Amino acid sequence: MSARRTDPSSERGTALIAALLLVALMAAVAVQLMDVTRFTTFRTAQIDQRAQALWTARGARELAEAAFLNAGEPGRAVMRPDEAWLAGPVVFPLETGQVVGQVFDHNNCLNINALVRPETSGLDPLEAEAAQLETERLRQGFLRLSTEIGVRPGEAESVLAQIIDWMDIDGSTEPGGAEDRAYAAFTPPYRAANQRFVELEELRALPVMTPELYALYQPYLCVLPVSEQPPLNVNTVSLERAVLLAVLLDAGLTPGDAETVLFRRPPAGYESLEEVWADPLIASLELSDAAKTRLGLRSQWFQMEVSVRLADTQFQLEQLAELRDSNDLRRRSQRFGAF
Repeated sequence: MSARRTDPSSERGTALIAALLLVALMAAVAVQLMDVTRFTTFRTAQIDQRAQALWTARGARELAEAAFLNAGEPGRAVMRPDEAWLAGPVVFPLETGQVVGQVFDHNNCLNINALVRPETSGLDPLEAEAAQLETERLRQGFLRLSTEIGVRPGEAESVLAQIIDWMDIDGSTEPGGAEDRAYAAFTPPYRAANQRFVELEELRALPVMTPELYALYQPYLCVLPVSEQPPLNVNTVSLERAVLLAVLLDAGLTPGDAETVLFRRPPAGYESLEEVWADPLIASLELSDAAKTRLGLRSQWFQMEVSVRLADTQFQLEQLAELRDSNDLRRRSQRFGAF
């Protein structure tokens, strides 16, 4: 029996195909390694950039807090319309971007956490009744504010009802409100918080809330970690927010009257609340002592925002701070990110 002969050209072809397959495999591995390396390099750069932005924002916040506390005399009882932090955003250039810082007076907004009745079990009957009456007054003020800024009455009532249902701990639904059953129908489903709002953007979770509706409310509402409405600072509230003076002070004051009161405000602000009560439009209201506590000349709550732009990325640090009687700032909440 003769031995089988192998064609040398066939062996060379097989070796060539194997070599080509090996080269193709190595090329694929190289491309994959390049992708991994490129992604790792990009991720590392992003982490470094984020860390740089965070520390830059923290430094700018420290500077803003120091400048804010040094803006007036320690323990000052009166804040002025010409306070430096009311002048608008301050811009600091960087090598690859910029830092923008701004302070907002959060006494001059309607605290939506005050729209649910506070716990009254530890109060005497008269105090409990007064707290409930104040909550109802703020709800009516919210509806009046909604009308003044162009929200339809039916929509405003639904927004108020859903704000109440979002915070209260019972499972009953207010007329026009929404509880867990309504939120369970969304994709993905979620539930009502059954606690106070943490940030204003939570309003977007309400079924009635649209981007257009949120844009109307956003300049006038805020979220504070308390269930009370702080006194409106008549010295620092802007003309653009004069409607808040009308809806928070007294039903007899129109937004036009509120603008007139603020327009007549002295350039350096009021020295005392007695000067405010002497304004003809305010005096005509014959405010009660309880109503007079709704205005003040010193603010307690401040929103501090620092925006850092590095190359093509923008990061933002937002902080809610409380100015205490000891003239120091207590940081109550903070968030940071690329938003």
